[in-house]
Amino acid sequence: MIAGTFGPCQGSSSVCYDRPKQTFKTAYMLTKSFSTLLIALACLSLTACGAHYGAVKFISDPPGAEVINLDDGTIIGNTPVTMFWKDGSSNRQHIPIRLKKDGYYEKVTSFWLSMRHASEQEALENAQVVKVSMQKKGE
Repeated sequence: MIAGTFGPCQGSSSVCYDRPKQTFKTAYMLTKSFSTLLIALACLSLTACGAHYGAVKFISDPPGAEVINLDDGTIIGNTPVTMFWKDGSSNRQHIPIRLKKDGYYEKVTSFWLSMRHASEQEALENAQVVKVSMQKKGE
């Protein structure tokens, strides 16, 4: 006799099914449901902690420089400008930027952004300061 959903075999067959096929279908459905539940719980656990926010206040010398995010090419604004980032992870983010202003050499720099805040408002109220000095052309 083989244990589980198999019963005693009669005749020359090495494996006989005593129980209805419904047993196998039920076991399959329970396994599939359990797997789906585990995936759903894993997804919820990733978002249960919520999003993490970080913010930066860009300041340049001279003011009025255009700030460009080099990751995606978006223009953040002209200094002084404050920007926030949102991410599902609390890991620090490496942000490369370029500053441009007529009469000054472009400046490329980067910084690490802390994603430790639980809300956009909290991040903006505690924005990291990134100061960039630009060199005037001809100097």
